[in-house]
Amino acid sequence: MITCVLAGFVGYACGCIPFANLVARHHGVADLRSVGDRNPGYWNARQRLGIRSALPVLVLDGAKGVAGAAAGLMIAGLWGGVIGWTAAIVGHMFPVTMRFRGGRGILCFAGGALVIVPLAVAVAIVALLIVRWRWDFARGIQAAMITAPFATWIIYGAGIELFAIVALLVLISARSGLADLALKRAGIDKHQPD
Repeated sequence: MITCVLAGFVGYACGCIPFANLVARHHGVADLRSVGDRNPGYWNARQRLGIRSALPVLVLDGAKGVAGAAAGLMIAGLWGGVIGWTAAIVGHMFPVTMRFRGGRGILCFAGGALVIVPLAVAVAIVALLIVRWRWDFARGIQAAMITAPFATWIIYGAGIELFAIVALLVLISARSGLADLALKRAGIDKHQPD
């Protein structure tokens, strides 16, 4: 029990590091939560800073999930890995370091999935690349998120890994839906520059 709590604490601490805003500040944007789609994450950073300047956000936000899941695995086995991964995503979404106003958690999810269900991630990446090649990146991400639970089920079975994938995708979808609704109510088009 103590080890699972520790895994959660470490995961949450990893998720709370505001990498996107740190990178944005380095490039002259004070707070990504006040520009674009108001999301302190890769996509908003990419639109504000350009692809090359936002690349560290892509890597570092994913690394938060990797660190949370890996630390949890080391501390308390598979359950600890899932708890650390979940806590890293929650920390990214609701970071104490940013007054609980964080990002949507997709990259953090992907990073933790690399640790917990790496083979399912490989299948999801193939789906992303195929759909990206045919349509666009946003649809590619959607295809990967739809593919991940099925690949997890087929490869790892109906265990804690599948439960974690489905539960975290529901959490991310709910968080994203609420954020999109708030933008719509404020009259902000998330796909339109300031």
